[in-house]
Amino acid sequence: MKKLLPIFIIGILIFSGLGAVGFTNISTNTQKNNMIDEKSEYIALTFSPLKIEKFNKDYTEINLEGISTYLSSPGKPVLPKVVKTLELPFTACNIKIEVIVNKFQELKIDQEIRPGSPHIPLIATEEALPIVTVKNDKIYSSEDLFPLTWYDKDISVGLNENNERVTNVAIHLYPVRYSPKLNKISVAESADIKITYDLSDNNPFQAEDKYDMVVIAPRRFSIALNKLIRHKNSHSIETRLKTTESIYREYKDKGVDKPEQIKYFIKDAIEKNNITYVLLVGGLKSQIYANPCEHLNYGARGWYVPVRYHNFYDNPEHPLSFEKIYDPGVISDLYYADVYKYNESSGQNEFENWDSNDDGIMGAWNFLPDESVENDTLDLYPDVIVGRLACRNIIEVRSVVNKIINYEKKTYGSSWFKKMVVISGDGFMDQEDLDFQWDTTNLSEGKYTIYAQSRVGDGPSGVPDVIEVTIDRDVNTSLTFNHDDNTRINGYPTLPIAEIVSVSTGDILGKTNYFENISENYAYGNSQNGWANLNFSDGVLHIRGKTYDPKAYGNVTNIRVWVLNEDEEIVFDETRYDCEMYYEGEWVTGSKVLKGGGGALYYMPEEFKQEVIWASNGKLTGPDDILNSLREGCGFAFLSGHGSPNVWTDHFPGIPGNRRSGSIPALSSISYWPIGLPVFPVYPMNKIKNWNKLPVVLIGGCHNSQFNVSMIPTFLDGNGKKYTWCHGTPTPECFSWVLVQMPRQGAIATIGNTGLGYGVPGKDCLVEGLDGGICIEFFKQYGIDYNNKGSAILGNVYTDTLRAYHNQFDMDFLDHAKSLTQWVLLGDPSLMIGGYP
Repeated sequence: MKKLLPIFIIGILIFSGLGAVGFTNISTNTQKNNMIDEKSEYIALTFSPLKIEKFNKDYTEINLEGISTYLSSPGKPVLPKVVKTLELPFTACNIKIEVIVNKFQELKIDQEIRPGSPHIPLIATEEALPIVTVKNDKIYSSEDLFPLTWYDKDISVGLNENNERVTNVAIHLYPVRYSPKLNKISVAESADIKITYDLSDNNPFQAEDKYDMVVIAPRRFSIALNKLIRHKNSHSIETRLKTTESIYREYKDKGVDKPEQIKYFIKDAIEKNNITYVLLVGGLKSQIYANPCEHLNYGARGWYVPVRYHNFYDNPEHPLSFEKIYDPGVISDLYYADVYKYNESSGQNEFENWDSNDDGIMGAWNFLPDESVENDTLDLYPDVIVGRLACRNIIEVRSVVNKIINYEKKTYGSSWFKKMVVISGDGFMDQEDLDFQWDTTNLSEGKYTIYAQSRVGDGPSGVPDVIEVTIDRDVNTSLTFNHDDNTRINGYPTLPIAEIVSVSTGDILGKTNYFENISENYAYGNSQNGWANLNFSDGVLHIRGKTYDPKAYGNVTNIRVWVLNEDEEIVFDETRYDCEMYYEGEWVTGSKVLKGGGGALYYMPEEFKQEVIWASNGKLTGPDDILNSLREGCGFAFLSGHGSPNVWTDHFPGIPGNRRSGSIPALSSISYWPIGLPVFPVYPMNKIKNWNKLPVVLIGGCHNSQFNVSMIPTFLDGNGKKYTWCHGTPTPECFSWVLVQMPRQGAIATIGNTGLGYGVPGKDCLVEGLDGGICIEFFKQYGIDYNNKGSAILGNVYTDTLRAYHNQFDMDFLDHAKSLTQWVLLGDPSLMIGGYP
């Protein structure tokens, strides 16, 4: 694996990028005036060659050679993007960026450029999630160039890869712009970047009493934490404890609430003590009943260490019914890490309070309760590395402290550590609309048999799906939906599957037209492209269904549909070639490259053994397979699928029979037996028994790390109006935290979402970011650190991931900003992964 190395410019400016571009004529000028250094940088660059490729029968795809980053959001044209990051000193001020495109050409294209894939929540539910049309008609009917400019910029403040606080400039360049109505693209060949900035002599970092990590916890946990602090100090992570009580006392006149008082303390600790890590120790005060949020901005009274809730309301541009499913803000510990911001109005760095318009609503974005509320502008770049141990009692504190100490003392050199377990299945139904059109107008009445059969290349064919229908023009047409491929699958991997859903045995093709739009309850993803709709119109039967290859990386099939009359004569015969379906979670966790991006295993060091537990290879059939895969121990585990605070699951390949029958039996943190009264709690994770062989676990899915649940509130929220997302199951602690707090087993740390995680169906799953993308980036960053240094600290990898994601994706798009803010580390940020020698 390769690392993109930054180019140092005069020891001050770092210039790096994503994408293949050439650049020349880099120069620096410096002037001094009134104790301020004035600097300017000039960069000339050229873009790599354009590739115009067919995406499908309806759309064209535009690529640049060597580029795997895109301007992409649901329904809008997907265009290549070149990302350049520039690192300036923290004291840089009055930053100005100018990009000049010197030469471009206009080209005519034959088809529209494809729209971005929908962003769909990774929620473990069988309820309907209607997906709307993904094409943005306003953009596609316009003559205006999209995007409106050749570039966007973002100036943020935070840690670099060496844990130095800097000012970071990310420039997103768009070498191709598109006029949809005119069917033209403007293609830039080269561009010049000019950056000017001043260097202020006002440096806030005057640390005299330096240390590395502060532990913030209530006084009642202090004795139990002393053991951890002594251990950290013995390994040169200079650590001190600061109680929440002392912070509230010392900062009572500073900060609008308790989370902001803690943040002001962190700011002072950065400036006076040069801290790098913050370990928050404390979650809710009860597993039975606790108030998670007494104010839209925070939860404090029910917490040992308070939490900040931002107020992101999921964008109604999502492909979902906005009234049906959204997060009204989520917990974000990134708030505590994001201490500084660059104020473009003043040209200076300042404290980041997540309330840029001072309206008292923290992190407002699409604030549904009051649409007049302005969105806040957020920095979202970590200035310190934050992790949380969401302990609810001293027993949990002692358990986790002992796990951390034992792990760092005894893991190094253990053979079990150098193994990564990945667990996943099929994330979404990305079936294209096959729409075979059988014209029956000139056929005689009688019985006909429809066959559908799939195969891969010249390999063996699957068992045909067979449907018998009757043409009878004296009666009305009768069509019946039929989604039953689950009844024809006995295990995985298996032969290619062809499934006809738009007509059933016994149906009649009669004298009337017939159309039925099938709901998501019966055909997942149908509202995106109508792949399962029933239609008989003017004598033409639209034969729709599925074709897929249920084996690992079985993403391409051919499907033949033919019809025989009663004399066994062929009256219709058509074949579709190279039909694609992707098992998204398996690609995200896997080792192959798609559209220039790799899955998680692709970036892991070669000496790590790979254990692949996938639905498609037959190794993931239920929760016992997950527990058994972790029992022997591993350094890392990555579960990519769908979730809730209590469960994690995914789908079998092709989602046979739709979500209810196509879902893998879930692993839950708690379940109840029997159903009815009395009930007894069952704790399935107690079966892991991977005694002191503890992985760092990444959990892809919705709400798995939502650590604000307790039993009574989740039980009373069966209708979901309180947004506990547990669907009425009494849940004492969330899935991710249960893994960490379990004595001697489970995980040493977890990373996951406190809110709705999002993914994309189909072949964009490795390059679109979101839940899968940010998890892949973690393993990429670990691979870089391990290959360069031979070791890595957990919080460093976590923060490098946040920074890389921030630079690559558009933080003006809610989905990407939310992917950062809700991705929480439940663990020790200073943990030496793999232990100390």
